[in-house]
Amino acid sequence: MTPERLQLLLDKYLGNTSSADEEAELMQWYNTTNQHPVEWPISHQGEPAEIKARMLGHLRAAIGSNSTQNVISIYRKRTWQIAASLLILLGAGAWFVLNRSSTNNTEPIVTAETKTNPILPGGNKATLTLADGTTIVLDTAGNTTLAQQGATKIIKLNNGELAYKDASQKGATASGLYNTIRTPNGGQYQVILPDGTRAWLNAASVLRFPITFTGNERKVQLSGEAYFDVAKNSDMPFRVITENEQNHELGRVEVLGTEFNVNAYNDEPTVKTTLVEGKVKVSIADSSLRPVILTHDMQSSFAQEQQRGRNIMVREVDTDDVTAWKNGLFNFNNADIKTVMRQLARWYDVEVVYEGGLPNEKFEGEIPRNSTLSEVFKILELSAVHFKVEGRKVTVMP
Repeated sequence: MTPERLQLLLDKYLGNTSSADEEAELMQWYNTTNQHPVEWPISHQGEPAEIKARMLGHLRAAIGSNSTQNVISIYRKRTWQIAASLLILLGAGAWFVLNRSSTNNTEPIVTAETKTNPILPGGNKATLTLADGTTIVLDTAGNTTLAQQGATKIIKLNNGELAYKDASQKGATASGLYNTIRTPNGGQYQVILPDGTRAWLNAASVLRFPITFTGNERKVQLSGEAYFDVAKNSDMPFRVITENEQNHELGRVEVLGTEFNVNAYNDEPTVKTTLVEGKVKVSIADSSLRPVILTHDMQSSFAQEQQRGRNIMVREVDTDDVTAWKNGLFNFNNADIKTVMRQLARWYDVEVVYEGGLPNEKFEGEIPRNSTLSEVFKILELSAVHFKVEGRKVTVMP
């Protein structure tokens, strides 16, 4: 069956417009082909509705694997039927095994991870370091007042957010005191800053901020990735200072009231600022280059390394793609395997090494971040790449 015919049959199947003959043709293809990547045990074949939904995910994956393009389409973004079928596929990941022909006793190239010891996705994990050096583990702390510094109370809310209350009193004892929130690999967290600004921290990120904003600016320092929804205050511009692991300033983002994403991981080649709403000004530290102004749906990027001819590049992007992590998704937009693996390493807290030549494929699509690592690998292995997992070490092989 050609990919075009398979696509047509599946589209009709999804839209409940296929005839009995067309549905039978689709079922026959699935039962006889060796192209679909995974199968479920016979013991689970008595649940037709779930099997039907999961089979749709398999069929979509098979269509992607049959593509002659050099871009691996994980699934067609923003098509809700396909997204739903993939979510069901991933949600039932423990039921699946790597496909093996009944007439071929060859072992699979890679066993991603055992069902008894899966590598689970990250979650709400962070530590808060107070001005006096006290460290609070936020993921195990109760939903209550955690500390008070000056006139400011630090409260963990019922939804897991960290909030700073009564900072407007600006007590003299609070002036100049800084707190630091850190997310580990496999962690993320939300915090409401003293001025009401909301910040979402991605994995392996550090945000340092005063417990009360005074003077003529609101300044925070970031290493890693965070999304900011800034409280409007025209008298006190909000500034994000991006830093590397040696606490050397890389650049800064200045806003009055807006929503934007900053990606400044040490292991990424560039520092990226993406504007979702409002307007921001981006500049490079220790540079004579003029700052650039970003408007809606624009992204700036500049190289982390100080190099000759370094400049600030500006382009238009789909902000939903950039902020997918905040909404519980991995988004790969023409990404190479190293870009993909950097995201997975941070979220699943694994070490990644490479063996042999890397594939040239680019990855396109979205995968839920609540998937286990093996479920993600089953999708990515539709390309010319395979994985071996030993403890928390992942080897990527062609």
